[in-house]
Amino acid sequence: MLLDLNLFPPELNLFGPESAWRINERMAIVNDAEENSLDQAEVILSLNGFRRRDLDEGILENYFILGDELMLEEALPEVVAPPAPPPPAPKAAERVLVEEEVIMPEVARPEGTVPTLFPSGIKQLEGEPPIVAPPVVEARAATRATDEGELIEHILAYIRSRGFSYPDRLVKDYYVCLKTKPFVILAGYSGMGKTALTRLMAEAVAEDIEEQYLRVSVQPDWLDDKGLLGFYNPLTGQYVSTPFLDFLLRAAENPDKPYFLCLDEMNLSRVEYYFSRFLSAMESLDRTIHLHGVKDGAGTAYGRLVPPKLKMPSNLFISGTINIDESTYPLSPKLLDRANTIEFFEVDLRGHLKAGEYRRRLTLDMETLNRFRGALQPSEEERVIETLAEVNEKTLRRGFLISYRVRREVLDYVGNSRGIYSGDSEENLRTALDLQVKQRVLTKITGTESVRPLLEDLEEHFTGRLPLSAEKVGRMLKRLDENGFTNFYI
Repeated sequence: MLLDLNLFPPELNLFGPESAWRINERMAIVNDAEENSLDQAEVILSLNGFRRRDLDEGILENYFILGDELMLEEALPEVVAPPAPPPPAPKAAERVLVEEEVIMPEVARPEGTVPTLFPSGIKQLEGEPPIVAPPVVEARAATRATDEGELIEHILAYIRSRGFSYPDRLVKDYYVCLKTKPFVILAGYSGMGKTALTRLMAEAVAEDIEEQYLRVSVQPDWLDDKGLLGFYNPLTGQYVSTPFLDFLLRAAENPDKPYFLCLDEMNLSRVEYYFSRFLSAMESLDRTIHLHGVKDGAGTAYGRLVPPKLKMPSNLFISGTINIDESTYPLSPKLLDRANTIEFFEVDLRGHLKAGEYRRRLTLDMETLNRFRGALQPSEEERVIETLAEVNEKTLRRGFLISYRVRREVLDYVGNSRGIYSGDSEENLRTALDLQVKQRVLTKITGTESVRPLLEDLEEHFTGRLPLSAEKVGRMLKRLDENGFTNFYI
């Protein structure tokens, strides 16, 4: 979370031309500022979730570069007794204020209670639904999920208890998408709860949310994947790691647990610039990402050994959120061909009124998730392929083809959805197929008046067969009427 400098009154003169300062999403370092100004700044920072840490300069410098929270925890032993009076304030030139990734002051927690289930690691995004902490309840032992229907109901109940009111079908769709292929794009206007859903899904099924969930804010200046994977520094002989890479390594070390990664606002930079190696690894047989050329591995500044190559963990589930505005880049056909795109279109502003207490804890492991995966009967598979072939005959003439990859993954999705949308197998198959046509075919259609005949043809074809796809095409045609241009995202 980048600090809003407007929080500080101009008269403090903290960030004027005569002040040397550095700031990133973790730390604010200010040199040569007046002591009185810094005292006032500390008050403002403490109200915005920052806490004073008096640590070794080398540790803070490494934390500024790498962002590894373990550095701070290892450097500062746990306080078990009431803290002593604070030491005298350091000199202004040495003042360092570190953000602990919190948005509220920390409070003491009595023994026998569970921590807030939406803890300090996620920030309130502008326009997002309010993040409402659940009431503190007695701790209950977590149980393993054994029945998929029970798991789905648990996820829905947990999310509702947090004050979020996504349509049930959207949450189920997100779950089936992750189960089918662990790369999903959540698209919609800012403030519709896309990022929150990635966290809530992880919270609902994870044993340890702080270990098994990571949100990475994509930066607009990312021109390569160093911001995600880090790099080897030949001058120091060390590997400069990132929280993203550390998370991947943790996932690889714990293959029995699901790990959930959110690339927040992933289209602030061109995805192909910083995510190309991942896209290639997802489709390759060995799923390998090459990191560096040191045969025996390269160590980091904090002692972790980074291997020369890493196989993408099969227990890693990546979600990317994209906002629809003029400050973002469009997604390429290559990317859209490799992911389900879930549209956030509906908003229930009264939904938080339905929130209630929910105490159950149900966890999911990879063995159980793999057991939940399903397959189609030959007759069902034939029906899905025939539907895709009919649609492809219409879209191919305009250059929007359905690839073999999409065909295979649509079949997997529909098979994995069995019994989730409806107890009636016919209705369930139709809903799943409808969602896949919308999320895997319509996402690629974009253009001006030249695409009108195609959209009108598809709307007629979908009416009475695939209502969700028909409704989406109708909205795309309306945008074409209003703007002279249309695509899936406007």
